[in-house]
Amino acid sequence: MSGPLLNLISQGVRLWLYSVCDELQHLNLQLEGSALAMLGGNLEGAKLEAKGVVFQSLAIATVELQSEPISFDLTQLLKGKDLKLNKRFRIHGKVEFSGEGLCKSIANPHWLSFSNNLAILLFGNSKLKSYEISENKLTLYSSQGEFINCGLEIIDGELWLTPITAANSKAIQVPLDSAIRLEELSINQQHLTLSGSSIVSVKSAELK
Repeated sequence: MSGPLLNLISQGVRLWLYSVCDELQHLNLQLEGSALAMLGGNLEGAKLEAKGVVFQSLAIATVELQSEPISFDLTQLLKGKDLKLNKRFRIHGKVEFSGEGLCKSIANPHWLSFSNNLAILLFGNSKLKSYEISENKLTLYSSQGEFINCGLEIIDGELWLTPITAANSKAIQVPLDSAIRLEELSINQQHLTLSGSSIVSVKSAELK
């Protein structure tokens, strides 16, 4: 489907996506639905592929998502206003992180508290300096040159990090948005990929 209506809706969705992300370098968006459904403010779904994304201060290399049906207020778009959802919807997909992106994230004030607490648990008084992804593990380096290898696993939809040492093997939960539920993870060629689903609420979809 193409035409002025689709372009208007696509532009509204794109503006919303750019507004909820701190950074978004590349975006490929496909909207699904009939013209009649869109006139009623309904999409059958949307597919997107994005690169160079920073969401909630977390640097993400690539994103691939598929949404369930989306209901929105078409009258707001026709008036030149921002996209407004009528109800929440679920998205499914995967995100990929690089070691460089994770290092960029820990330097952000949003993740500073977690990084400092993690460093205290693993290294004592040293600060966390960087991450490295390789060989099915995550290696954490301190500012003093120490390092600890950690395993990653998903438990009940949440991400946990476990130090691979005899002295400290207690799993540490990685804080993520409560709307996110993880299903699978894999590490390949120095990239960490997480698959799962999340709920996009009406409130969370509001423009900044």
